[in-house]
Amino acid sequence: MPFISAVVGAIGGALGLGTIGLAIAKAVIGIGISLVVAKIQADRSKKSQKQASGTQFEREYGENISRKVACGVVGIAGHDCYVNTYGESNKFLEQVFVFSDFPCDGLSKIWAGGQQLQLSTANGKNYSVVTGDYAGRMSFVFYDGTQTAADAGLIGNSNPLGRWTAAHVGSGQCYLIARLTYDQEKLSQFPDFFFEIRGARLYDFRKDDTVGGSGPHRWGDYSTYQFSENPVVVDYIYRRGFSWNNDLFLGMDMDAVDLPIDRYAVAANICDENAGGEPRYRCSVLLDADVDHGDNIESIMVSCGGIVVDSVEGSWPIIGTEQPIVETFTDDDLIVTEPVRFQKRRSMADLTNSVSGTYPEPANMWSPAGYDTQSNPTQVALDRRTRDVQLNFPTVRSKRQANQLASIYYNENRYEATADIVLRPRFQTIRVGDWVQWNSARYGSIVFVVQSRSIRALSSDGPRNVVLSLQERSGEIYASVGLIPPNVPIPNGEPVYLNALQDWAVIAVIATGADGRTYPAFRMTWAPIDDVTVTGVVFEWWIKTEPANKFTRQVDRQAAVTFIQEGILNLTDYEFRHRLIADRPTNWTVPITVTSADAGNADIEVGLGNLRDDVMAVFTELYASLNRNETLLARLQQNLQINGGVSQTIGRKLQQLGASFTEEVAIITSDIANVVAVTEELIAEFGNNLANGKVAFQAVAAPAGVNVRYAILLKAEIEDEFKESGFFIELYTDEGVIKSRTAFNVDQFVVTDGGDASYPMVFESGELKLNIANIGTVNAGIIQSPNGKMVIDVNNGTIVISS
Repeated sequence: MPFISAVVGAIGGALGLGTIGLAIAKAVIGIGISLVVAKIQADRSKKSQKQASGTQFEREYGENISRKVACGVVGIAGHDCYVNTYGESNKFLEQVFVFSDFPCDGLSKIWAGGQQLQLSTANGKNYSVVTGDYAGRMSFVFYDGTQTAADAGLIGNSNPLGRWTAAHVGSGQCYLIARLTYDQEKLSQFPDFFFEIRGARLYDFRKDDTVGGSGPHRWGDYSTYQFSENPVVVDYIYRRGFSWNNDLFLGMDMDAVDLPIDRYAVAANICDENAGGEPRYRCSVLLDADVDHGDNIESIMVSCGGIVVDSVEGSWPIIGTEQPIVETFTDDDLIVTEPVRFQKRRSMADLTNSVSGTYPEPANMWSPAGYDTQSNPTQVALDRRTRDVQLNFPTVRSKRQANQLASIYYNENRYEATADIVLRPRFQTIRVGDWVQWNSARYGSIVFVVQSRSIRALSSDGPRNVVLSLQERSGEIYASVGLIPPNVPIPNGEPVYLNALQDWAVIAVIATGADGRTYPAFRMTWAPIDDVTVTGVVFEWWIKTEPANKFTRQVDRQAAVTFIQEGILNLTDYEFRHRLIADRPTNWTVPITVTSADAGNADIEVGLGNLRDDVMAVFTELYASLNRNETLLARLQQNLQINGGVSQTIGRKLQQLGASFTEEVAIITSDIANVVAVTEELIAEFGNNLANGKVAFQAVAAPAGVNVRYAILLKAEIEDEFKESGFFIELYTDEGVIKSRTAFNVDQFVVTDGGDASYPMVFESGELKLNIANIGTVNAGIIQSPNGKMVIDVNNGTIVISS
């Protein structure tokens, strides 16, 4: 069984008790105990790994996408797996978005370009837009995953015929087809979609009368399942495993006997209790096959304040609520020959006095919104400074629930005592997760939760003695939520909320760095914020001609001024906007344009940084074309957003098992741009090893300018490790001026004359290496020797020599 330690093993000293000897029947809390401490330690070690969440904002492309199951209500951009244009001048467009690899209950909402669409449906499958510019020009077909036939429209409209066939059923896959009709005035560009769906229908053991429940649910019969957001039900299904057509593709494949139904039912019923007009705990999660089992389960447990018990009796969750005290013992019940470890306080490094963070807000297109900060002024004073922990709840879609969980995890952290003890055999009835009370003459009377428990083996010095590891608990952890709100007088009628900063001004200034150099910068000021619903402000700025390269700054509501230097160049037009952070939906302000000052120095670091980002964006686009299934024509139409026009293609392909050669030529003429492109691609595979090379030549002429690019791209993969390399040369148009450049993406760039008498010029690891240089003029800020003993500061006119 997963998460269970060996039944019999030598664990001497594992609990910090000295020589414990042999133990049997060991059980532990595997997930959920001391979440705040775990978060602090993870932040300290800078761990960043893929986690399950209730939202997916970045649209996925390509074929190497992990399989997922949507549970609860989720916000999702989807997997863009098919684009097709057809009809006269390619007037009509179809696009397929896959949401889940397991059937889902239904579609709730669609946003296009950030605006929610008003939809009409008669059958929960076919949807049409009924108001706005998209009415009559946009429709959708939702397949919940139980379909048994391919979509007839995709088959009949496929261009060329055969791209979508009757074999493309998508059995078990929940997906949506978006169908758009080009309109020069109302729908000339493909909008960015975002979706809200109701995830999988789930087997609820409480509704199965064959296992002690009441109802028609049957394991393995999807037709009996119902939609559920209960996190304990999600956990149960994940442990048994999600399968379709006898393919168990996600989950742990645990046997039902290892998941005690009675304990699961207790936990599930707690989650369903009414709290403020909604279930106490709900879970919105995209379970991911690429995420470790423990991390998937932790994402579920965090949504209900749960802990997981792993024992020889099985695995089950215990939900975040007050528990009854099942045993009380005193110092006389301890084994006097065994050591006792007791710790009253945590390390200050593992302590917090303020918990804050975000949860996804469905009313604001699932954007992160802040819940109420959980803190205590008395504890802040005792700790002598604020110790804030950022704790986000990506699987919780309710602010009330996020507040409740933040309060639980905050209060848990402030109950600090831990102990490791050995009790007499009569306490063998104590189980992991039980609450017990220790009335100690030395340490006082304290309530604990049992973190782990084992029974001494018969061959040990103390047969059948009970070894316990304890963590302090109290019913007050679950009694209240957050701080007592201030008494704010509210006038009669609807309150007036702040929608934008008052007297907001952006002023270009010149800053002086520690090295004496001057830099262009901006100073922003605004009137004090008196709206108590506002907790902070987010600013965004960008070069006016480069709107995709944005910089962000967040400030607290108490601030009234901020200074910005990141990404600022001399005499350049920048656009600025801001958005208030509040417990209600807010919008970005209209951008304003301000020109930076002339600081006098060349902005080499910022300029090179922007150039690096620009070039890497080109490489990212080029690498994305490697080993793709769609045609060159489809990629051009998608990348350049050409929905109409006339196109021609020609190509050839040679293919054997493990090796292929593909050559394609595509031409498009339209009112947006005229394009011609040629590609040649080589692919060789052997097992998990891949060698991939591509040559791409593309010319684009459009009203805004021209672009000609020639690129050579390489990719190699051994097992799970891969490397990409390449170069490109191009002519492009920048503000009406034709420019040229070439760029290389390599670990080591070498230039040599081939002779033995000279060393090559090498650029690697961000450093240029050159043995001899004959230079007429050097523009520099600081010149120093490798050992740092001689430093020439050219800007300040100083020379420092040290021994």
